[in-house]
Amino acid sequence: MADATLLTLDPSNDVHTRAIARLERERIAWFTSTSRSGFPHAVPVWYLWHEGAVVVLSEPAAVKVANAKRDPQVLVHLESGADEEQLTVLQGTVEVLDGAASEWITRIGEAYLAKYAADLPPLDLTLESMARRYSTVLRVTPVKLIAW
Repeated sequence: MADATLLTLDPSNDVHTRAIARLERERIAWFTSTSRSGFPHAVPVWYLWHEGAVVVLSEPAAVKVANAKRDPQVLVHLESGADEEQLTVLQGTVEVLDGAASEWITRIGEAYLAKYAADLPPLDLTLESMARRYSTVLRVTPVKLIAW
């Protein structure tokens, strides 16, 4: 997918504006990669929309990481919304950054904490322990938006 054109979401486009708002506020996304057998592998993930990309912290041995290393074409899909009439799906390419979470936490930590502050303490996680445990960063750069 090296020749794919990267997608820049345009805030003057109503559909893009709604997609950006959802990407910024939704807490869970579905990350879909292709398994070794060729079947889709979809898992719910915490994520952050950051500088036009989806950033996911992951345990290094997770299946999604192995799949992403093998095939960088992935989907990030949000739920359909309270009225079940919203759709936000990003097709994109994923960059796997092994051991990069500590560096990323310095860049996204404040926003990540604001989004997931209520979720970390019950799991006995801090930003620092999260970066140690979920040390691989998956950075999805969108190439296509499917939304309405």
